[in-house]
Amino acid sequence: MTAIFSFVSLFSTYSYAASHEGTFIKASFYSSGSRTASGEPFNQHGFTAASRTLPFGTRLHVTNPATGRSVIVRVNDRGPFVRGRDLDLSRGAAAAIGMIAQGTATLKVIRLSESASASL
Repeated sequence: MTAIFSFVSLFSTYSYAASHEGTFIKASFYSSGSRTASGEPFNQHGFTAASRTLPFGTRLHVTNPATGRSVIVRVNDRGPFVRGRDLDLSRGAAAAIGMIAQGTATLKVIRLSESASASL
């Protein structure tokens, strides 16, 4: 129950400072499709993500603790549709943080504030 609450509380806050510590989630990546749920063409080489609940346009700072690498992604699709996974990254974002070989990873995710998102 605590893990679910932590995940929900991360994505319900708009403050970068309030969520600076981040939350660890299970993520995967995907590289096929022609159009996202937001209506944009899907770009497997982009830095985008799919979430079942986050609004389109939400920006996330995603870090792979195993590699120490991080990227900022923008939610523009719905998913993942596999139980136990909370986020799907585009192949480009997954490659940038070094999670292609294993397919899934536990990632640290911080939701950026609207003002921080606007300045990126």
